[in-house]
Amino acid sequence: MRTSRACPFMCSRGWELVAQGNNERKRWEEWWSCRERIGVESMVKKKVRLVVRANVTVEKSDKQVRLLTEAGGAAGTLGCLELSGRLDTRSNGKVTSLGTQRGRVVVIAGPTAVGKSRVAIALAKQLRGEIISADSIQVYKGMNVGSAKTPLLEREGVPHHLLDMISPMEEYSASRFLKDARAATKMVLDSGHVPIVVGGTCTYLHWYMNGEARAPKPSPKSNAANKERIERLVDRPGDWEFAVHTLAQAGDPATAYSLCRNDWPRLRRALEGILISGQSGGVSTKPHNYTLDNMDIPEWDYDYDFQCYFLYQNRAELYRWIDLRCEQMIAEPQGLLQEASWLLDLGLLPNTSSASRGIGYQEAMEFLVECRGTGGITTEEKFLAFLSGFQHVSRSLVKKQLRWFRSSHDSAVKQFHWIDASQPTDQILEALRAEYLRRPGYPSELKGSNALIDASYKEGKTLKYYDAKNRIFTSSSTIAPVLRWVKKTQGDLRPIPRRFVTV
Repeated sequence: MRTSRACPFMCSRGWELVAQGNNERKRWEEWWSCRERIGVESMVKKKVRLVVRANVTVEKSDKQVRLLTEAGGAAGTLGCLELSGRLDTRSNGKVTSLGTQRGRVVVIAGPTAVGKSRVAIALAKQLRGEIISADSIQVYKGMNVGSAKTPLLEREGVPHHLLDMISPMEEYSASRFLKDARAATKMVLDSGHVPIVVGGTCTYLHWYMNGEARAPKPSPKSNAANKERIERLVDRPGDWEFAVHTLAQAGDPATAYSLCRNDWPRLRRALEGILISGQSGGVSTKPHNYTLDNMDIPEWDYDYDFQCYFLYQNRAELYRWIDLRCEQMIAEPQGLLQEASWLLDLGLLPNTSSASRGIGYQEAMEFLVECRGTGGITTEEKFLAFLSGFQHVSRSLVKKQLRWFRSSHDSAVKQFHWIDASQPTDQILEALRAEYLRRPGYPSELKGSNALIDASYKEGKTLKYYDAKNRIFTSSSTIAPVLRWVKKTQGDLRPIPRRFVTV
């Protein structure tokens, strides 16, 4: 083993004390001496973090793994170890560092229809990656077009996880996603491949990185008072926007802006979490390796080495593409309407389950319920109203996603780098691949997040009165095939009693 000798020294950086050195001898005797000089107990009381930085050069990867394991375990008692490792140039072994030993995980997020899957598949082919879906609807079997699930042929041989897992009759929660996604991550890392988590469901991504909600049990007295406050809020008839705003103002914008419209059960649970625990939705923002209380959380404190990216493009262009994609989903021979009809045939009603609350599915199911009630007879005006509503809720989802990710970026962690998705795919891949190969502890070379965040905010102001223009369903002749299909397939079906329809 070859190491470079350098005496450690201490320097102050606000709330941190940093020990730096390049010596591995005697189990890092230098930073152990730093530990004794500072005193861990006094550090905890004063809420000061000791960060140990070192650069290690070894000949064999197995020795490096052992070294990093020992150093990382000891550093856990101190708060943080920021360690970068590299191989001796004479060795052909595998590059290992504390970050990669924890497991480096790529997270690609972004608003709906921005092209996350396209970028993720291309990156997976370069890094020997496997994709883990973080989408609340793609988990369901048979719900393909409306959830924009990547067709099998377009996956180009890249393994995908958490797709087509359960029946639409089952419920799927963020808690179950956390368990499934973490298990998939471990499996991918154990196989020597790169986990690439892809999705736009804000709550899923938040839980995946930060862990499950843990709220303390309330006292009977406080529980009664909180229940009364929640009942007053949720009993306001038809005031969904006010309820969402209240939840966001109470401290849980992540959940508030990711809720499907009229999902009162989830909103109620989120409010109960806040009123009971006094924190955002009862969700702990502490990572799994967190040891010192009330301290800013840098990126390296997570139990995995997360590299997070948020794809963004000009809002007006994205809106136009969303409007077109909504039309394409309906125009497909086996598209959104066919899938919505199948859900109704299963016995599901709109807005009564996780699957039937999915954007596009709820609107399509409500449209078909009305058609079944009239013997399959509908009009162009009603169809266009359904299409317009579908496009509107899809664009509204983009606004909610952007609001949430802007909020996340302003936090102390600042996990997500914003990437201009209008760039050529090769250019995006080059930047992401370089970031993946960057050694832990070295600063990112990605720039431009603040400019994109500011642009997204300003564009939202100018698009307040955006007017959608159809490009497929522009005349009676283009709408007629849909009306014929509705009459043929929905006319002979038994109408659903009005009292059972949730709108």
